[in-house]
Amino acid sequence: MWCLALPFLAALAVTGSGCGEKGRKLPHSADSVTIPYQEFGKTTLFCYDGPFKLWRLDTDYMRKNIGDTAKMLAVPVEITTYDSLGDPQTRILADSGHTSSELESFDIWGNVYVKSADDLVIRSESLWWNKNTRKVGSDDFVQITTPEGDVLRGKGLDANESFTRWSLRESVSGRFPNFRERVEQEDQLESENGSGTE
Repeated sequence: MWCLALPFLAALAVTGSGCGEKGRKLPHSADSVTIPYQEFGKTTLFCYDGPFKLWRLDTDYMRKNIGDTAKMLAVPVEITTYDSLGDPQTRILADSGHTSSELESFDIWGNVYVKSADDLVIRSESLWWNKNTRKVGSDDFVQITTPEGDVLRGKGLDANESFTRWSLRESVSGRFPNFRERVEQEDQLESENGSGTE
């Protein structure tokens, strides 16, 4: 009767152990788990605020700790946010991310890419979102490209979750292509619109 795998037979022969000996420990994997967890593949996770869908996460791999924190890790991250009518607003991509057990906060990192509903593009190495404050931010360097082609860079970002309001904290620089022509066009439009009024 074979009771162990072949690699262990030699060890049994040397020690003279048999299959029925009491007190003998069964072999086990060298991998140990300090905190139990669950793993999921090709997963979609939704976050709601009451009946309203806030965001959807699509990922190839998700790991959820079963301990008190129940923090979830996702690799990679693809998030779609929704407005109050349930329409898609912002698309967010990153290499990795994790969320709290109550889905009240989300941290993502690695090649973060954000495209808002009005075609604002944000790139950074990390980004966080807080459900209670409805704020998004980063402590890393951030590059923002506006729909007009302006490129702004700086360290640290503070924004609302729809990215309709945002500011860079420090070391801010920018490039504004065709700035003079755009200002002249705006001035001309304003003068044309105001020429018929008294």
